Amino acid sequence: MRRIQITGGASYMITLPKEWADSAGLKKNEMIGTEVQSDGTLLLVPKDIQREERSSKVIIADNVNGETLYRRLVGAYISGHGSVEVRATNLNNEVYNSTLSFTQATIGMEVIEEDDEHILIKDLMDHAEIRPSKNIERMGVIVHRMVSDVFEFMTSRNTALLEGMESRDQEIDRIYWLISRQSNIYQKTPALCKRTGLELYKLTRHQLVGRIIERIGDHIVLVSDDMLALHRHNKHERADKVLFDIGKGIMELFSVTLSGWMKQDRDIAEESIGKSKELIRKIKKTFEVKESDHDVENSMNLFAGSSKRIAEYCIDISELTINASMD
Repeated sequence: MRRIQITGGASYMITLPKEWADSAGLKKNEMIGTEVQSDGTLLLVPKDIQREERSSKVIIADNVNGETLYRRLVGAYISGHGSVEVRATNLNNEVYNSTLSFTQATIGMEVIEEDDEHILIKDLMDHAEIRPSKNIERMGVIVHRMVSDVFEFMTSRNTALLEGMESRDQEIDRIYWLISRQSNIYQKTPALCKRTGLELYKLTRHQLVGRIIERIGDHIVLVSDDMLALHRHNKHERADKVLFDIGKGIMELFSVTLSGWMKQDRDIAEESIGKSKELIRKIKKTFEVKESDHDVENSMNLFAGSSKRIAEYCIDISELTINASMD
């Protein structure tokens, strides 16, 4: 606890703990930032933190296989490090290829130095310019297009519509990694959070919603695979109508769910929850009927499982929307 003193009758003064001031590198007559938080507390921000300098991470790649190195690079990226350096006695092709794959799979990270013993990767993005809400919106647009293409395939049987589904799912993953990265950066860099005008608890919600949309994208890929499997059989009339009805329901449901989240509208969220539960009941009832063809039966069960999970994920997003709307 610190005792408040009055100086000159116009302002209040408290002393700072010497141990903390030394650890923050503060000197006599140096400026320190002050930021009022939403809960009424006052945050002191040393100038080094105000410059938004972020940490660097060194990864030793000796005796590490490419897959392990890739995972560590992604972990360093999501943790929020401003730069990552890969070091090895001999940077072989496996190390180099894993590093290159990492830069291609992430947003903002670029190689700026490299030689036979090290590769330096740096974040060139201005995170204040890219809002988590915009990232969520973009993820939603990609998923909606994926759902629309699956739905259109049910009527046109144009297999080209389902090509590249995995690539689009990877793009969703890239954006989700960025949201997770930004969440960590904002929590570690108060000045950046202040610049963007974002509250930390709102960032947590965006990360939760991003994770759910990322999982929906995974299930859309599974649904498209099931659709192609059924298409190859080309001998089941009931499947066409069943899948068309369920696919249409998924497309409408996701549109309503995403709209509710973007608008922070609890009435739309309640509508989404109702539609989700209705779709889940419909899926359970529809797929109670067993198929005589084992391959068709298996593909339709997989389709039903993924469709049900998508509807359940929409409920999760809508519940988060209701929670956010009550602020």
